Amino acid sequence: MGYTSRQINRLTSTGFEVEFKHHFDDGSLTDARLLMTWLTPAIFRVDMGNNPVGHGYCLGNCCNFHIKAGEAFVEVSYRPQDSRLLVHGSSTKNADGNYIAWHESLQKKI
Repeated sequence: MGYTSRQINRLTSTGFEVEFKHHFDDGSLTDARLLMTWLTPAIFRVDMGNNPVGHGYCLGNCCNFHIKAGEAFVEVSYRPQDSRLLVHGSSTKNADGNYIAWHESLQKKI
């Protein structure tokens, strides 16, 4: 199913934050805010609210993380390319119980 995405990335004093909204063609919405806290210079913990839900890393020009969201495991990779941010991800279970994968190409808005 198609969707449009709005994502905001922010630096914090202890790491960075990713906030996004996906507006799906069927009218449904996914809205999340993830807080990444550096544990080492390359490894971070992922929190949703005050709950730790996963871990990730940034090496070279790739940033990758995985989280447990309900019964699903979700993994996401970010890579810059020209003026875009390429996003690849997968989830072991969507709303219909199926394994899914996706790709996004995000353009920076000023």
